[in-house]
Amino acid sequence: MSFLYHTKVKADWIDYNGHMQDAYYGLVFSYAVDAFQDVVGFDAAYRQRTGCTIYLVEEHKYFLKEVKEGDLLEIRIALLAVTEKLFHLHCQMLSGGQEVAISELIEMHVQQKPRPKGVAIPEAIMEQMTAYKLDETAQANIVRRARAMSIKVGGK
Repeated sequence: MSFLYHTKVKADWIDYNGHMQDAYYGLVFSYAVDAFQDVVGFDAAYRQRTGCTIYLVEEHKYFLKEVKEGDLLEIRIALLAVTEKLFHLHCQMLSGGQEVAISELIEMHVQQKPRPKGVAIPEAIMEQMTAYKLDETAQANIVRRARAMSIKVGGK
């Protein structure tokens, strides 16, 4: 199962070439990942209550096709792997049913005080996240993947 996020390309995201500037692809992916995190339990109430949050550790993007002002975007997010503190997401951006960009990223669950450090993801959130985990067959069928990027399952 994929998490879905929708938005439209805004006029101020358009660059001097007449298509969405590369930085805004990152913004759209970031908004989509934030929405995914809210749904699985890393929402504002959780952050306020626990002092924990999510930090981006690594991200790779592919830019496949240009998009223009007003184009509708759908972002599909799937979980590839999760460990005690880290999770690995694969995000597809589509417009008109065609892939226009891919983002693959690893994030860390972090306790911010007294200084930022990675801490275990709560079991209840882990259970919510696993609903979006792709099985090995589905992962093997992903056409476009970032260069070698992974977390050691069972590792720290």
